[in-house]
Amino acid sequence: MADRSSPKKNRSVTLADVARAAGVSAKTVSRVINHNDYVSQETREQIERAIKALGYRPNRMARSLASNRSFIIGLTMPDVTNPFFPEIMRGAEMVAQQHGYNLLAYNTDLDPQRERDGLALLEETRVDGIIICTISLSDADLSAALQHHRAAVVINRLMPPDGPAGIVRVDYFSAMQKMVQFVLDTGRRRIGYLDVSRSAYSYSSKERYRGFQAAMERNGLPVNPQYLRRCVASIESSRQVAIELLTDQPEIDALVCYNDMIAGGALEACAELGIAVPDQIAVSGFDDIMFSSVFKVALTTMHVPKFDLGARAAQMLFERIDGSSTQSEIVLDAELVIRQSTPPIP
Repeated sequence: MADRSSPKKNRSVTLADVARAAGVSAKTVSRVINHNDYVSQETREQIERAIKALGYRPNRMARSLASNRSFIIGLTMPDVTNPFFPEIMRGAEMVAQQHGYNLLAYNTDLDPQRERDGLALLEETRVDGIIICTISLSDADLSAALQHHRAAVVINRLMPPDGPAGIVRVDYFSAMQKMVQFVLDTGRRRIGYLDVSRSAYSYSSKERYRGFQAAMERNGLPVNPQYLRRCVASIESSRQVAIELLTDQPEIDALVCYNDMIAGGALEACAELGIAVPDQIAVSGFDDIMFSSVFKVALTTMHVPKFDLGARAAQMLFERIDGSSTQSEIVLDAELVIRQSTPPIP
């Protein structure tokens, strides 16, 4: 005799089928699917077993119509080829999945118009909220664009306290001071700085350089403008710029770099010029991307919690979507990671 609780073949499994199989109400099944906390762990596991056994797939369109939500959040990234940003995306995506959401990512290529287009596209897609990693739009343009979104969080960007978005950022000012102080403690004094070709709205580049200046001044050392260079945040661009800097200023005994991509180019420049790292020159990076420990000379850097940046931003976004947010800003710290590209402290 056929099991009446089982759906007939060739028919899509419904929420009611899951409810019958689990011995609970359809409303309780809906709560589990929508990640509602008001369900006991035992009941939740019972329903999850029924879902797996029946192969149930929620009807997203029906779910969206019933809840007036799209169950999609958006994420804009300035450069998907930079290993820094995919880690942020992974953190945001993990939290989105935990909330039963999908993540729609948009790469802007550091182009202000693409950033505008991306925010407009996400608005048209009717995402329930957006996470923005942006350095190209002005504060006014960004604030105007965010007014059209239900909820928003910006990563590594300052916004007015009463602005349209929450903030999750890293304390880059303090982190760069720690890095420069460590390099100084190893005995180096003629320190060059390889900065990124910065946007006027880049919180990250401004705060890192401000931290560099503050650490030098605190130790009574001038910031020599001849020791400063800017480049594109790529290994090839920074390699060429580092070669020019070290050829013009051969007395430099340390290079502090804006990020690990630039530091990777600096390491290649040193190898090409026959300069021993760290005996003749110390090289430090920032961010601790996945390649930092496998360069020819493992890179001393500041570990930025990239995954946590994305995860914390997504969690704040869901709180803002639900109207339960209790904080407008989260500040994370970076941690010094000492490897082979800098000498030990004597």
